[in-house]
Amino acid sequence: MPAAFLLAALLCAPSLQEPGERAYEPVPGLPDLLAVRDTRRELPLRLEDVVRLAVENAPAIRQAHLQNLADLGAVESAEGAFDPLLNGDLSFTYSEVPTAGGLFDGVPKVHARTWRASQGLSQLLVSGGTLSATFTESYTEDNQPVNFFGINPQSDVAGTLTLTQPLLRGAWELNATRNLRSAELGFDRNLAGLRHTQVQTLQAAVDAYWDLAFALRDVEVKEFSLELGMELRDVTLARYRAGTVAQVDVVQAEADIASRAGALLSARNSLRQAEDALRNLVFRLQETEEWELALLPVSEPPAPEPVEMDWRVAWEEARKWRADLRQARVDVEQSRLDWEVARRNLLPSLDLNGSITSSGLDAQVGDAFNPVFDFVSAGWSLGLSFEVPLGNRTARGAEQQARIGYFLALRRLHDLERDIQVEVRDAVRNLNFLAEQVKVNAKASEVARRQLDAEQRRLEEGASTNFQVLQFQEDLINALTAEQQSKFAFAKAWSRLNTVRGLGWDGTIPDLEPLEDFEPRDLPAD
Repeated sequence: MPAAFLLAALLCAPSLQEPGERAYEPVPGLPDLLAVRDTRRELPLRLEDVVRLAVENAPAIRQAHLQNLADLGAVESAEGAFDPLLNGDLSFTYSEVPTAGGLFDGVPKVHARTWRASQGLSQLLVSGGTLSATFTESYTEDNQPVNFFGINPQSDVAGTLTLTQPLLRGAWELNATRNLRSAELGFDRNLAGLRHTQVQTLQAAVDAYWDLAFALRDVEVKEFSLELGMELRDVTLARYRAGTVAQVDVVQAEADIASRAGALLSARNSLRQAEDALRNLVFRLQETEEWELALLPVSEPPAPEPVEMDWRVAWEEARKWRADLRQARVDVEQSRLDWEVARRNLLPSLDLNGSITSSGLDAQVGDAFNPVFDFVSAGWSLGLSFEVPLGNRTARGAEQQARIGYFLALRRLHDLERDIQVEVRDAVRNLNFLAEQVKVNAKASEVARRQLDAEQRRLEEGASTNFQVLQFQEDLINALTAEQQSKFAFAKAWSRLNTVRGLGWDGTIPDLEPLEDFEPRDLPAD
């Protein structure tokens, strides 16, 4: 197979022809790598297929989904703090008390039996207070004369309404709803984390797809390189047998073939590694067959065209849509909430306590309820309870910790914004650089091909040496490798320019609320 035909096949055809079509004279001690074929079942994959499979199966995305469900449970649990709490109690008491005679002659012991029950309902208020309503009932009977001392049997019923309301520390809505607000912020943060994980994972899947596409092309280039070396060695061996070249030329060609065989082995190993990297992102790998498929990328990389985009415009998009920025802003909101609560907790504890009680007495429990609701025997109480820790070091230390935590969260947000600005600038610059590099490397490949053609003709005319031809062959292989690398690097950079702006891998707008909902304030509210 002439060298010019091999070059044209590599540069012009969609894929190289199968290796090993021409029978080359074997090199002693080296396996015939060109005859080795991949017999695994092929699975053609478009880039869109890979993205869809990664969304469904990528481990990181599945873990993030489960974490999000757990956080949703945390919100419901925090909301449960405002659920009414029902409580009850039931008991029976029996007692025997000896008498001292006199009025109790004939009753040596007083046998008393008492049934007691209570029911209550309490409710945490958004003001930070607690409101509770309780009913208690008791029924007592003994062996003393009926109505000798009061009522026998006797039923007592009491209803009590109690309110406890903090006025300073722990008071009002901020403290009462803190846990609920923290749970909601945690859910929102991890929802943004899910989106961030999706963006990063899909970018990794896109990168793995193009890495595999390059690995396939690189194997083709290395096979082509080995074929060039085998062809030159066969020509050199024929000339040596004809007595026109020295044996050292044959040895030199075989040494170069050994080197190229090693490069081909390395390229094939890299291909399998690239396959597994993509496989791990798009399959659940619960079936053995999924490990044995030969993944075949069929999408073509995008055309290497530069983009006219000001990095400031890209930064504004990133500021609006980047999920990690949203996470950082939620962190600022959470730390601001913590600081507000810690500042309120510097105050002493002052609680308002109030209660209203109504009671009833009768022989039977049912009859004793009527006076309770008629407030025949009622009372009320109102008071204040005060508590202040001397020195207040616990609260002051907690406030300092929360205050520094707030400014640390702000610092991290500003640093992240700066890092993203650098990332956006680099993405825009790198895409345009690679667009030009693809064109330059394509030109370099064309020039290297012409140089090798010319040197091949000089070798046929006796004006060149094997060493020079081998050198020009190596230059061509390096140029072809660089061209393929830059093509697929541009494909990855094109997608990355979208993801660094917080968009989908293909530039679509994400399903996420704008970040302006979490613009941090400079200081907590008083």
